[in-house]
Amino acid sequence: MKHRSATFCAALVLSAVAALSGCSSDGDPVSFAPKETAKPGESKAPSDVRMPTNPREWTTQRELPDGTRVVRTDLTGPKSGFTGRVWAWVPKQYGKPEYKDSAFPVLMALPGAVGYPTNYFFSKEFRLQERIGEAADKGESLPFIVVMPVLNANKDTYYDGSDIPGQPKMGTWISDDVPDLVRENFRTYADPKGWGFFGSSSGGYVGMKMVLQYPERFSVAIAGGPDAAPDSPLWNGHPKEKQENSPAWLAEQLIKKSGGAGGPSSSPSSSAKTGSKSSPKSTPKSSPSTSAPTGPSTGPTTAHKVSISFLMGTKEPKSEVAALDKLRQDITKGPIETKVTSFEGGHDGYKYTDTLFNGDLKWMSDRMRGPVAVK
Repeated sequence: MKHRSATFCAALVLSAVAALSGCSSDGDPVSFAPKETAKPGESKAPSDVRMPTNPREWTTQRELPDGTRVVRTDLTGPKSGFTGRVWAWVPKQYGKPEYKDSAFPVLMALPGAVGYPTNYFFSKEFRLQERIGEAADKGESLPFIVVMPVLNANKDTYYDGSDIPGQPKMGTWISDDVPDLVRENFRTYADPKGWGFFGSSSGGYVGMKMVLQYPERFSVAIAGGPDAAPDSPLWNGHPKEKQENSPAWLAEQLIKKSGGAGGPSSSPSSSAKTGSKSSPKSTPKSSPSTSAPTGPSTGPTTAHKVSISFLMGTKEPKSEVAALDKLRQDITKGPIETKVTSFEGGHDGYKYTDTLFNGDLKWMSDRMRGPVAVK
C-alpha cells in the first residue's frame, strides 16, 4: 500500500513542510529537564520508572492552545549512524507536581508516504496532539508522550523499518536510537506496556513489525492500512534478511517462544464511520486504568503479550485487504492479540487518524500503563 495514493501522500508531505517553514515559534528552546535534581536515595519514583538521563534543548515547532508545545531536535543515532529529525509533544499532565515522579506512556507516531525529511503527524492539520489532549481530559485516552521521528533515510524509497544490508539502518533508528532519545529526555516506563505505535500506511507496517520484533520493548500497535509483508525494492538480493523482517516470520518466532500456539487471541472487529478531517466521535467515558501491573520477567526467551489493531477502509484494494486478513488469521494466537476496525473510505492518513479517535486509542490505553499521581 506504500505505492498508492501518490497525490494524497505528496499533499501530506507538502502540508508538513509548510508547517515546518511557517507555522511555528521557530528557535524558541525548550528543555524537559527536571527543575530540581534529586539527591541519591531521595527519589520517590518507582523502580520501573526511568528518569531522564541526558536532557537536551529542543526547538519549538508550534504551540497548542493549552500551553503545550510540539518540539523538535536533530538526532544522529549512536547505533544506526543515521541523522534525522524527531518531533515530540508532552501532555499538560506531564508538568503537574503530582506526576513529577511518574512515568508517562510513549506513543510513537509514524507517517506514510516517504516519511522524509519530515513527519506529518506533528502538523496542525492532523491535530493529533490536540485530540489526544482532549481525549485524555475526558478519560478516553492516556496522556501520551507523542514522539514523531522521520521514517526513511531519503525521498527516493522506503526501508520497511529495517536494517537492509548495505543501507542506512532504519530499523535500528526506530527500535533503538529514537527510544533512547526519549529515555534521555522524558520520564518513561521500563515496562513494554509503556510503549506503543500508531502509524499510517508504511508507518503502520513499521509499527506492527516493531511490536512483533521487539515485544520486550513495545506492546501495542495501531496500524492504518499497512502492507502484510516487506516489499522495499532494496531487499533485492537479500531474501533471508527480508524473511526475517516479515511480520509473519516474526510472529511465528514469538509464538514459538511463548511455548505453543495456544488459542486465538482476537478481539471482536468493529466498524467506525469516519470522514476526512471529521471530528472524532465520543467513546464511552470510562477512564483507562493507571494502576501498575506486575512487571514482566526478563530474558531472551520471555514471551510478552502484544496487541495489534488494523484500521482498514472499505475502499482499500481487495487484494491487499485479503493479504492482511490472511496475516491476521495466521498470527492471532498465543501471545498475539489482534483486532480490525473498518471505516468508510480508502487509503487515507486523515481517516486513519479520525478512526484512531473512534475507539482505538481507548483500546490502546486500556492495554498500556498510564501515569500515577502522588496520593
